[in-house]
Amino acid sequence: MSVPRTTIPVPDWIENPYPHLEHSLVSFPSKHVLLVTINREESMNCLPVEATIELGALWKWYDAEPELRCAVFTGAGKRAFCAGMDLKQRLNIIKTKEVALEYPQGGFAGMSNRVGKKPIIVACNGHAHGGGFEIVLNADVIFASPNATFCLPEVLRGVSALAGALPRAMLLFGNHRTTDLILTGRRLSVEEALSWGLVKEIVTQEQLLARALAYAEEIAEKSPDSVIISRLGAREVWETGVSRATMRGQELYAEAMLRSQNSAEGLAAYQEKRKPRWMPSYL
Repeated sequence: MSVPRTTIPVPDWIENPYPHLEHSLVSFPSKHVLLVTINREESMNCLPVEATIELGALWKWYDAEPELRCAVFTGAGKRAFCAGMDLKQRLNIIKTKEVALEYPQGGFAGMSNRVGKKPIIVACNGHAHGGGFEIVLNADVIFASPNATFCLPEVLRGVSALAGALPRAMLLFGNHRTTDLILTGRRLSVEEALSWGLVKEIVTQEQLLARALAYAEEIAEKSPDSVIISRLGAREVWETGVSRATMRGQELYAEAMLRSQNSAEGLAAYQEKRKPRWMPSYL
């Protein structure tokens, strides 16, 4: 069963309330860290169109909250992180010829084609199939349980993974590995995913969320401006290639980084041999 929906108190360091959610849960396990849990365990955490629209709005809210620095994304239960699109709903849409609500700019779950500003860590607590794998491919760091598997089964369903997975997999894994996955729909084991560099660590179900949250807290301890700028500077290569990405990083972020209060604070702390006192990021 899904985790019961409860009202989570919003900390006083949050400036604006988060958007209404029907299919996911939000909590704040520590200062600067957001935890988002897909709450559809009975459906293997597959997402109807409405859930994707909700998450798209949530990630925009997360990026805009000055005191939030890192997010962890997981699913309820122990079987699946996300089994992808709600195919029953999709079939009904096809049968009735109704036009589905458009996905947000970030794609499936607001994530499969998201650029965003801040990192999202995935605690993959089971299968990540279809859209679930598309989320993982565009996440920033992935921790996975031993029962996690990854696949793009669209060729088995008469559709295709067009929410961002195909080009991202090609850049991450290369031609032959990607072609193997997308033309057969086979499952990639968590051990293979680790050896391919997709998964950072394999962690027991009992420790998975704690490990991902501890990692998020480690990131949240760093300069929030530097985290945002470093992440965006690296991800620019998705769009432009190495040389252009390097120039774009300098054009877009160098001046903002050097003018930020956190840049001055980090350098002063180093000189004074003390721990930095980071300020909220308004980049």
